[in-house]
Amino acid sequence: MTKVCSLELQHYHFIEDKNMYKVKEVYGNKTVLKQFPKPDFGHLIDNKNIKDARWIDFDDIYIDDELGNAARLNGQSPAHVQDLKESFSNGVLINMPVGAVMRLPALDKTGKPHQYKWKLMYGYGRTLALESLGVDGWAYNEIIASETEWEDIQSFENEDVAPKLANKEDDIVYIKTKQIREGRLPRDEDSVVANLKKTYPTRKKPSLDRIAAKIFANAGIVAKYAYYTESKIKLWRTNHYNGYFQMKGDWDLDRKSYGYTSVIGGVYRTWANSLQKYAETGNESYVIGFANTISKGSSLTAQRQSIIREYVKLRVNHAIVYGRNIKFLSLLGFFPQETSVDNWTSLILLDQDEIELQVKQSLNAARLRIRQAQAA
Repeated sequence: MTKVCSLELQHYHFIEDKNMYKVKEVYGNKTVLKQFPKPDFGHLIDNKNIKDARWIDFDDIYIDDELGNAARLNGQSPAHVQDLKESFSNGVLINMPVGAVMRLPALDKTGKPHQYKWKLMYGYGRTLALESLGVDGWAYNEIIASETEWEDIQSFENEDVAPKLANKEDDIVYIKTKQIREGRLPRDEDSVVANLKKTYPTRKKPSLDRIAAKIFANAGIVAKYAYYTESKIKLWRTNHYNGYFQMKGDWDLDRKSYGYTSVIGGVYRTWANSLQKYAETGNESYVIGFANTISKGSSLTAQRQSIIREYVKLRVNHAIVYGRNIKFLSLLGFFPQETSVDNWTSLILLDQDEIELQVKQSLNAARLRIRQAQAA
């Protein structure tokens, strides 16, 4: 069997193995459920407080990747979730431990009934990846523990499976943390990321993301920005957003439009989908944008402006080709990403009048260039 270092990736490292199953085929199978082993936290709690694995629907679990796992400073990196999703699409191994949940009381602190039966305590990456593949739920161990015990369990669960598997990632984390503590590497996110890219130029981004997250945790560096995947957008909408929006082209009853989300550089795909929707139904669509990896050379502001420019260019090009400036897609705004600046309960809405003015001015300039070119 091929060895890998991350517990989550080893848990679902896919090979030709009799313990490998397709995710949608295995969920709910009682025979398979019995094969998941219990984790061993005997040095932290009485193992009698760890229950056998059980199938649980995701709809019954409160999942907050940003704040739910005390042992991870900034939640799961999108790159790590994508790694797991790609692996899960081939199948899952069931001879390794699964994630864990805590049973929620019937009533919350205000005396109101809890919306969820369970709270996810670890296994966030696995859960986000499985949910994005369209699985209804997965297997989890219920663990009974105090708040302090849970923190210790979450921290220990993040450790490597065995000392012999401790790979170069942990060695890098150790040396870079040492450099920070000794004042030889600045204690800020941008400096650490830039140093890792410079020192390890051939290392893949998912590995660098994992290393950076551990360094941030060790050195007490709070990440400046949040990054989104489809699953994390859904979590933000459920856990933080003061309202509702749609995604993936679903109908938004309140806005009377189809809703989409898009990372920088992807608005053109939404444009094509919304054009098809408009042709079929006559109804408009909206898109909410978000930035990719933010750095000194690609700031959050610059990426948001780039998304606006992409949208305006699509509007202008369509109007030039077809002779009419038809607005069937609106750029509604952006998701909050700068942790110390953006309001985490709302979208960053754009002034639609200002956007339309930019479209009009750009369209007039484009038409002028065409006339000048034709006259030359």
